[in-house]
Amino acid sequence: MVATLFVVVGAVAQETSFKFTGQGLIKSVVNGNGTVEQYNVFKPIVLFKSKYELSTTNGESRFSVRHATLGARGEVSKYLSYCYHIDFCTESKVTVLDLYARFTPTGRWTITLGQQYHPLFNSWTVAPNDVDYINRPFVGKYFASSRDIGITAKYALKKEGFPINLEYGVYNGSSINNPTWNSSVVQGGRIEFGSMKKGFRATAKYFSATNAQDSKDLYWGVDMRYACDAFKVESEVMTKNIPSQDVCCTGKPVYQPGTLSAVYAQAMYKIKAKGNTLKRIEPLLRWDAMGYDMKDRGFGVNRVTAGLNFVLNTSYTSMFRINFEQYFNNSMDMSALYKEPHYNHNKLSFELLLYFL
Repeated sequence: MVATLFVVVGAVAQETSFKFTGQGLIKSVVNGNGTVEQYNVFKPIVLFKSKYELSTTNGESRFSVRHATLGARGEVSKYLSYCYHIDFCTESKVTVLDLYARFTPTGRWTITLGQQYHPLFNSWTVAPNDVDYINRPFVGKYFASSRDIGITAKYALKKEGFPINLEYGVYNGSSINNPTWNSSVVQGGRIEFGSMKKGFRATAKYFSATNAQDSKDLYWGVDMRYACDAFKVESEVMTKNIPSQDVCCTGKPVYQPGTLSAVYAQAMYKIKAKGNTLKRIEPLLRWDAMGYDMKDRGFGVNRVTAGLNFVLNTSYTSMFRINFEQYFNNSMDMSALYKEPHYNHNKLSFELLLYFL
């Protein structure tokens, strides 16, 4: 019996080592049968965005640090991973952004529990490191918080060739850093066709949330993108169905019909640069619009954004950005959505972005 026990222990014995690389802290496990497993147990996340804005509408200007974040992600085992992400400059507050664990029981299932992005938005409309422009499109700014606390399940219907994924989540509905008790939950999901990296991709999604008046806001959206080595084009439409009501803002009633809608189309082209300083230059152009009951009443506001990204030749993502935003407003009052009047001013903006993951 003792001899048998020593044989079993020797067969399952493991040798574990850690090594820092350019990808982070790597854990290597040599199993008793000679196989080697490697896990990236700690990969740092660093993001910094600082910008200067000049309102060409009234001549006012400001400097700001938009994001200064630190975090990490990593693999605990073959089935478990984690991510935490803290922003030290979210409107002058320290804010926990991502804080979740991810369980991958099979090659098709992924279950994420904690504070996370929910499936209403794409990363290129809300994530600071993925948005190609200095400011987000209307879709990513005025509809809902992009993160919440809850659980998301994702299933790969098809992994090879042209992938197809289903995603569904249930959340508190109280945005980030706010684990409230609720009588109802927020829920939503989407179906994804195509790859996030290259080629054609499209999604259709919906979201259901209880608003401050204890009635349901229903969101739906569709988007499409095509990306290759030289360029990418993206487009999206989103609608938020709201119970009709008058909204009081700064003492005056604001008409708020049954739907708030937004749409955008944008394109970016990559030009390889010669020399040691620049990796490439990216001209980009975006048009987006927003309004109440746009089908019947037209746009409340629409905007054209033209820009240039100067991508630096570094081992991490770093670039200088220049954007000019030209707003076209009609008589529809959209001020209930703006935190300050400058939100719909024509602007010339300059930004420095540093991102390491």
